[in-house]
Amino acid sequence: MSNPKSKIQNSKFVSTLACAGLTVMVLWLALIPSASAPSGLGWDKLNHAGAIAVITSLAYLSLQPRSGAVSWAFLYGITLGILIEILQANMTTTRFAEWSDIIADFAGAGFAWIIIKIYQYRTAAKP
Repeated sequence: MSNPKSKIQNSKFVSTLACAGLTVMVLWLALIPSASAPSGLGWDKLNHAGAIAVITSLAYLSLQPRSGAVSWAFLYGITLGILIEILQANMTTTRFAEWSDIIADFAGAGFAWIIIKIYQYRTAAKP
């Protein structure tokens, strides 16, 4: 017989590991010379929004069932986006900080927040 608590702990571990791994990968991609970087989704702003949305979602899964997990995950996503821009401005010569990238990061974190809130509402409404 499997232990449900063990499954939750394993799921949180995997989510935390995936969030940390993706965070490191996104930081690395953001700081390598732009000529070496893959094109990703084909549009820089979509790359930002998509990466931050996934990282925010994984952060949420890692933080559950804590109170305010969705807010902390949102904060993590936008903080990471802002940190990337600060690092690009100060640590690279081929990358530049852009306000439009931060806006795209907010959009990605916001999208994840909305999806999580819809999920929470729908699961809370089930009998």
